[in-house]
Amino acid sequence: MDSGGDMVMGQDGEIEGKKVEIVKHAFDRFYAGGFQATGMEAALAGSGISKRTLYKYFPSKEDLIAAVLQLYSKVVVDELFGPVADIADPRDQIVDFFDVRKTTGRMLTRGCLGLKAAQDYVGKHDGIVELGISANSRGEAKFLELCQRAGFAEPERLAKQLNLILQGALALAHASGDTAPFLLAKDVASTLLEKAVGARRKKARSKH
Repeated sequence: MDSGGDMVMGQDGEIEGKKVEIVKHAFDRFYAGGFQATGMEAALAGSGISKRTLYKYFPSKEDLIAAVLQLYSKVVVDELFGPVADIADPRDQIVDFFDVRKTTGRMLTRGCLGLKAAQDYVGKHDGIVELGISANSRGEAKFLELCQRAGFAEPERLAKQLNLILQGALALAHASGDTAPFLLAKDVASTLLEKAVGARRKKARSKH
């Protein structure tokens, strides 16, 4: 039989696990139905979690949405960039990121959850808008890391351009239910990187 201390630790783990379970379930529900159209109880439909437990951890819908966005911020980079993480050359990693023929299995037709939240709550809840924008910028931060590794001039500007291409592809893929926009985005990204490589070479020659 477990000691009393072990039982307490087990209960704590179960409580924390229940909170995470709520957030993960709500994550999928909000993604599928949208933030405005999905109420608190609808966000937990089919989970088997009671209304009492839901409100114990999340007194308001805004509290639940904030937790969902925080989860999204943590997983979005791994979800999107994980399949190309083993590519050594950062330039190739960026190009292959957009190539849906090589990196299958990603949820690219669901749009950006952070952007959806920011759009839905603009003028209504500044905290959620801030979290949504922060989540939306995670892709830009990853592109910046790759551009810096590649040694491109003006990596911040290039990362913003790549993120703009990504957001456009996500929006079009979500609207059409097809990942084809990412192949067009790949062409645009490739052209952008070729120009960046040319600018880097021109800058290098000017130093000699």
